[in-house]
Amino acid sequence: MDLLSTFAVLSFVFSVAAYVPYTRAVLYSSAKPTLSTWLSWWIMDFAILAGMFAKHAVAMQMIAYVVGCAFVIGACFWRKAILGWTRLDSICMLLVVCAIVLWALSGDANFAIVMSLIAMCIGTVPMLVNVSHAPAREPFLPWILVLIGGLFGVAAIPKWTIAAALTPVVFAIVQVAFVLLISRKFRRKNASV
Repeated sequence: MDLLSTFAVLSFVFSVAAYVPYTRAVLYSSAKPTLSTWLSWWIMDFAILAGMFAKHAVAMQMIAYVVGCAFVIGACFWRKAILGWTRLDSICMLLVVCAIVLWALSGDANFAIVMSLIAMCIGTVPMLVNVSHAPAREPFLPWILVLIGGLFGVAAIPKWTIAAALTPVVFAIVQVAFVLLISRKFRRKNASV
């Protein structure tokens, strides 16, 4: 197994591992996820993965994200989480639909990848705002694991093309933002001691 393949496998393993404690935290009420964000992420991840398959440039962590999001969504429904669907979520879904239409019309899956990533970044804003106000609402371990998986995903990029590189890089940036925001809860605890 070459180095890129090893990084790809590690990316998948860490990304899958992140969803186990996160789903458990949702089921036992220690995590308070924004369900609409997770639904949006799942749909956008699916569109990105489809585009990557069409370009023969699948990042292994994307498979983990699609499956993992489904488990988190299932746990949210099991716990009867509030959907919280907003106008922003609808705009993101409209962007994904436009991406898929552009892909169908042009035959270029890069449209689906780029527009779905734009939608994902826009759709992430509400959860980033929620986490910035209340970092304790998110468990730290899953986000560290998914960040490690994301960094291995960047290390596993075989070619620096839109299809192969853009998604792992954008996801790693978003994951860093979440880890930084969530880690603030430890500084608050230490400051009060």
